[in-house]
Amino acid sequence: MTLSITILGCGSSSGVPTVGNNWGKCNPKNKKNYRLRSSILVEHKNTVILVDATPDLRQQLINAKVKKIDGVLITHSHADHIHGVDDFRFLNVVMNKYINLYTNTETLEQIKKKFGYIFDKLHPNANGFFYKPCLSPFIIEGKFNINELSIEPFDQDHGFGKTLGFRINNFAYSSDVVELSEEAFKKLNNLDLWIVDCLRVRPHKTHAHLEKTLKWIDRVKPKKAVITHMNNETDYDEISKLLPNNCFAAYDGMKIKI
Repeated sequence: MTLSITILGCGSSSGVPTVGNNWGKCNPKNKKNYRLRSSILVEHKNTVILVDATPDLRQQLINAKVKKIDGVLITHSHADHIHGVDDFRFLNVVMNKYINLYTNTETLEQIKKKFGYIFDKLHPNANGFFYKPCLSPFIIEGKFNINELSIEPFDQDHGFGKTLGFRINNFAYSSDVVELSEEAFKKLNNLDLWIVDCLRVRPHKTHAHLEKTLKWIDRVKPKKAVITHMNNETDYDEISKLLPNNCFAAYDGMKIKI
């Protein structure tokens, strides 16, 4: 079963460059250093899954030429992962249907507090006019399917909170994580691909840094690993020099088939 994964964005919460045109240590002449906020698209046959709804969602969906999605997985409720939800309205228009959103109870409650209107039903007189984004919420309680794709969630430590990692068949996505439990590592066996958090070279309180991420990769031993959620301290060429043969730095628009 071939999966196609597109990196819609691989940047930290500030993106690269940050507001003020601050490139930090990143070379602005390298297009692979331009980073929207972290999100991926997973495709198999006619099934399309989006992970996270960043503030850059409109541009990301246009860049990837997305015309429909079968489900949205949300890792957690931080702004850089949910503040693009209003842009789902225009997918509702194109698809002429509601969109399913999957996350845990805590994250769903936070989304409802901030964007409760996306779960309200259309007015009876709307007659198919999507005047707002319309999503149907589903609480993740364990392993589930979206069409033919098997999805297994696992909890991740994000320092001052928790996030969800996702295993989809033999692929796993671990953004926004600083520690992984033994239970999480059990879900990461026999991976063809692991896309995993690596904010920068030096340690951070809520994100994995290079040394920690590489130790995880050495333990999990995926056939291929890709690091993501990189900030403006992490230049693409410089970080690439520090990675082992089976590991690569993400860049926006990167496509991986497994």
